Amino acid sequence: MAIAENERNAELLLEKIFYYMNRLVDEREFSTTIQTLTEMGKTLVNADRASFWFWDKRKGEHWTIVALDHARITVPEGRGIVGASITTGETILIADAGADPRFDSSVDRSGGYDTRSVLCMPVTDSRGRVIGAYQAINKLNGDGTVGVFTEEDKKRLALAAVYCGKTLESYLLLSENQTDLTTKLRNRKGFYEYYNKRVLPYLIAHPVSVAMGDIDFFDITNQIYGSAGGDEVLRSIADLMLYHVEIDDEVIRWENDRFVLLLSGKTAQQAKQEIDDLRKTIEETVFTHRGHEIHVTMSFGICELDYEKSSDENLAFVETALQRAKEAGRNTVCIAEK
Repeated sequence: MAIAENERNAELLLEKIFYYMNRLVDEREFSTTIQTLTEMGKTLVNADRASFWFWDKRKGEHWTIVALDHARITVPEGRGIVGASITTGETILIADAGADPRFDSSVDRSGGYDTRSVLCMPVTDSRGRVIGAYQAINKLNGDGTVGVFTEEDKKRLALAAVYCGKTLESYLLLSENQTDLTTKLRNRKGFYEYYNKRVLPYLIAHPVSVAMGDIDFFDITNQIYGSAGGDEVLRSIADLMLYHVEIDDEVIRWENDRFVLLLSGKTAQQAKQEIDDLRKTIEETVFTHRGHEIHVTMSFGICELDYEKSSDENLAFVETALQRAKEAGRNTVCIAEK
């Protein structure tokens, strides 16, 4: 009887694996691929919830690329069980999350969830470097009650983790091709990829505004402090922009000293207020390079995106608005006139 039951369990496990492998063959989008892999891990270990976490070393945070049945979550680097697994590179198996000092209960409190058992496994690239983590929450028993994860569950989750690692590594390689080397922001190529895949679908039902900004008289800054000083200013401004915008916004280094910001859920007037606050912050910030204090200002143009127009047509409006800001004396913000 026991042998027959084990064979049946093995058959069911293979059926699940083949089901998800067949789905993955047809997947082309990164996000849907990760979602399928996350769902596969959740199913293989019979967890109530599962999430795949990415380690953003530049921003010093961990965030879920996909968290099934939950909105995207971002936590500071090293926090919680996910942070502990990523930092130590160890698989963590917990029967009672509330009794573990590494458990961060703030997510449960904000979402009204009750985390009990946890299985968290680091995800590595082809060189063995940790690049993320895979977490399963609340093992479900056959009767629907919450149980605990086992060593066998660790083996099963490892299968999904390996595929997640390979998928994430491919994504990171693609991202490098779409990333500006100086500021680590998306570059122009990355903008078009992001615009087509993320902005356009959102724009159907929600407002999105774009801001384009230049550093005023940046050529003089470069002449005085050299290209190294100019690069330091560019990096610092990029960091200020990332800190200033919201999590669903995006910052792009368009070219030279020009930046583009995509502001989700913002009308042109709302974006103008936000960008003007950013402009004031830049004006008040003292940038430093090799002991020298550097002061710069920026001019911005703003345009609310029109779904019926192409990305380049929308950008033409915001570029005209930026030119008006410069002609108005610089260090100001202008909204596009359509």
